[in-house]
Amino acid sequence: MTKQIDPIIDNFLKHNNTNVKILDAIVVLNKNCSHVDISKLCTLKELDKPEYHLHELKQITGKFCRETLIKLINHQEVNYVHHNYVVKVNLNIATATIQSKSANTVHRLTGKGVTVAVLDTGVFRHYDLIHPTNRIIDFVDFVNGRTIPYDDNGHGTHIAGEIAGNGAASSKLYSGVAPEANIVGVKVLDEQGNGNVSDVIAGINWAIENRIRLGIRVINLSLGATPSTSYINDPLAQACERAWESGIVVIAAAGNTGPEGTINTPGFDPLILTIGATNDRNTSNLNDDLPAPYTSSKPTVDGFIKPDIAVPGTNITSLVSPNSTLVNKFPDNRVGANYFTLSGTSMATGIASGLVAILLQAYPPYSPDTVKVRLIEASHYFAPDFPGYSLAMKLLQMTTKIHS
Repeated sequence: MTKQIDPIIDNFLKHNNTNVKILDAIVVLNKNCSHVDISKLCTLKELDKPEYHLHELKQITGKFCRETLIKLINHQEVNYVHHNYVVKVNLNIATATIQSKSANTVHRLTGKGVTVAVLDTGVFRHYDLIHPTNRIIDFVDFVNGRTIPYDDNGHGTHIAGEIAGNGAASSKLYSGVAPEANIVGVKVLDEQGNGNVSDVIAGINWAIENRIRLGIRVINLSLGATPSTSYINDPLAQACERAWESGIVVIAAAGNTGPEGTINTPGFDPLILTIGATNDRNTSNLNDDLPAPYTSSKPTVDGFIKPDIAVPGTNITSLVSPNSTLVNKFPDNRVGANYFTLSGTSMATGIASGLVAILLQAYPPYSPDTVKVRLIEASHYFAPDFPGYSLAMKLLQMTTKIHS
């Protein structure tokens, strides 16, 4: 069977007379391939510059010349060669709407013992994450190589707060869904909220490698890009599937291009959990809530119906990263000295990750597949042709035991 060829790579190979000599690419190997070593696939040329050898994902990234790309495309152990593309970033009332406050207080389910890896712009050492104990238990930077937690954009810190902020700086007014969960900051996006997909999949590979050491049960991906191929050939989607198969619940934003827009990668993958956003209209009453007009929805490029569930994502107040890009760009969004308000499916994804953290605290043996089924079963539908809220208390009441 003839292999499909990425259109951008195909165009690069056909125009041999251009000044561009190498192309940034991702090599996706067969899942049963016994090695992840570019030198075992072909002899490298002087122009070739390999970057990541991702053993957990069976992927290799780097810049390669035409001759090398042709050899890789035709190699029997290579499934697909994809161009490296750019991905971008896509609590008080909100937590009341999904009923997580009751889960926190009545059943003492706070995400304790569960670690969420936030692959984003980084994470700032905010008071709500480090007091009374530091719950940022690790940090890795695939953009600038720094070792101390930081967030020069602010988006990742906001997401981390939605998941696990404990409201210490606001008398618990602005607390996240799982206020005792642990956070691992994985910086894969730059100060403008952009990044190469090669860094994102390297972050996923790192999370899989360190899942047992750090107790990583959830990966939050409040980011995405418009897909250019089927999920079967998309390296980010395939990386997410590997993480899912390893036992990590992967949660991705649907995207912000509206109901007629395209579901982003990796959210368009049918296996993982994809999140849409609603507007709770600043009340805890479900009956006045509306689908957020910016939420991507409906069929993916492969014909699957997404998103899987909806969560509040409009006007969400969470943690601020001082002197970050978002703070400087939107100073009017500040809420006091310690908080910031944003909207988007990114925010909804953070809230959903917190919901998954408290579910996994209650039922540690749950697999990613079971988590996804339970969340969908516990949904409250309030609009036709739009996914429903997964409500924390309904979710816990539907399962076989309840914490008291």
